[in-house]
Amino acid sequence: GSDSVGIRVTSGMLHHPGTRSSGAPLWRFMLRMDDQRRAVEEDSQQATAPDGFEAQGDGWYLHPKHMILWQSMTRAFYRFEESTQSVVEIPVQASVDKELKMTADASCVHRHEKFREDRHVIVRDLAKAAQALKMPIDHLAKPVALFAMYDGHRPAGSHAGKSHEEILELAPPTCAEFCARNFHLKLLPRLSDFKGPWSDTAVVSAMKESFDEVDADFLARPGNSLDGCSAVIALLTGSRLFVANVGNAVAFVGEETDSGDLRVTRATVVHTLATARETMRVTAVGAELCHDASGCQQVLCSPQQDDGKVETLHVSRALGNRSFKAAVKDKDKDKDPGEAEAVTPPTPLIATPDVSVTVLGPQHRALVLGCAELGGLPDTFVAEVLSKRHGRPRMACGALLQEAQRREVKGSLSTICVFLDWSPPPPVGPVQVAEPPAKKMRAEAGAQAKGSQVRCRTILVKHKGSKEPVDTVRGNKPVTRTLAEAERILVECLEEIENKKGPIFTQRCKAVSECNTCLKGGEMAGDLGWMSRGQYNHVVEAAAFALPVGHISDIVESDEGVTCCGGLRDDARVPEQGAVRDPCVTISALNTT
Repeated sequence: GSDSVGIRVTSGMLHHPGTRSSGAPLWRFMLRMDDQRRAVEEDSQQATAPDGFEAQGDGWYLHPKHMILWQSMTRAFYRFEESTQSVVEIPVQASVDKELKMTADASCVHRHEKFREDRHVIVRDLAKAAQALKMPIDHLAKPVALFAMYDGHRPAGSHAGKSHEEILELAPPTCAEFCARNFHLKLLPRLSDFKGPWSDTAVVSAMKESFDEVDADFLARPGNSLDGCSAVIALLTGSRLFVANVGNAVAFVGEETDSGDLRVTRATVVHTLATARETMRVTAVGAELCHDASGCQQVLCSPQQDDGKVETLHVSRALGNRSFKAAVKDKDKDKDPGEAEAVTPPTPLIATPDVSVTVLGPQHRALVLGCAELGGLPDTFVAEVLSKRHGRPRMACGALLQEAQRREVKGSLSTICVFLDWSPPPPVGPVQVAEPPAKKMRAEAGAQAKGSQVRCRTILVKHKGSKEPVDTVRGNKPVTRTLAEAERILVECLEEIENKKGPIFTQRCKAVSECNTCLKGGEMAGDLGWMSRGQYNHVVEAAAFALPVGHISDIVESDEGVTCCGGLRDDARVPEQGAVRDPCVTISALNTT
């Protein structure tokens, strides 16, 4: 039944018109659902919109600098096509970090022991470095790596009449060091600022702007540094390789042909007055040209200095070289500040690079960045070294520098070698159910226990920069050889071990090694015994534990030395058929640099 207030009783429960079975008014539930729906929509349209994108209405957002659209419903990026007056979705660059593995190292031969004119930078994981600097670039395709070579130089005519060593004492080189420490700090903020898809054009623009900014910062420093540097910088993101260069530093890209041979191509443009393009550019801005001391090569001439001297420079693009860029400021002195800022007179020497873009694939096997002197090496020789030393970047670097020295080139030498190893992409299939944590931990513990030791032999070659530059094997004689000479001895030993049969390792160990283990008898010469994890330097351990049985590793540099492991045996692996008889070969040159 019901009464006068409209309450009815059914099955012992009270109900009111407009209420649910709980007794709460229905309109409150509807209002709450509307609020939740609006919150979800605002979440999807505002909270997840990438930084820098401005709302345009109907779920569309625009990045005003890059002119890229983002749609909240599809969460995809688009660009506007003028020709068709429509938006086109931008494909996301795929990461290849599962398929592509890199091994990289560098080697240098400095002309002067006290001063280093050349510098190099290797950042194998730029995303990790960016995260540490609070400039995340996780939106870029993986892997992300940075390799840079700065080839220092100074103008001819500066400090005339003085030797190279005297010039270095009076004005130590600073440009290459400054650029090596600061270029990535100019590039990372630009890459981090935009969280959307980066087109080739956008990356090229970011690299050019970073070159110009680091150059401006160097020129703005107090002091009177007149030196400069050529530079070649490689940025890898996903399968795209960007190579930017100024001056005459060089880059080679090694590619495997259909016949299985390795062919190299140059990914850099030479910026000297030997090219018609650069000559036309510098003469168009009124540059003064002359010939070098040999009379064979055209060079840039600086404005006349206060002391009447004129300097010359062999490149038309470079970082630094203040005396060739200060003329712009001098012309602006008598101008109105506003006018000088609005129109900057062009200068013949610029720091804006040329940038090449290469889409990498499994056929690409190597990358080499080098100083100008390496540009004189034949492409066929570079390809031969990369093919013979594949997977051993330090040895490849040494071979290239030795050939440059054999050609009696002048100046410091430096190079970076990067080898690319591709594996098939992981199969796409159903996701496997993860093992229970306890079972997984037991499996991992068993795997670690199996490969907990390796057996090593060693050849040690010291140099005068070692912690203890004394040959304790041969009467405590002082060691006076340089690091480059010690490394050359190691390379020669490795080549003999690889090319000759018999107990060659034992022979070379007894003849060359400056480690007391070389005094052990017979095939035990150089034997370090069983090596456990955590017992030696982590870089050496990583190389030793990673090697297959019977193989020889690259020369690995650590804080304790330059090391090469080979002929490995551990307690988890059985020697391969036909493997080297020696349990392990480790070739070292102590190095404190």
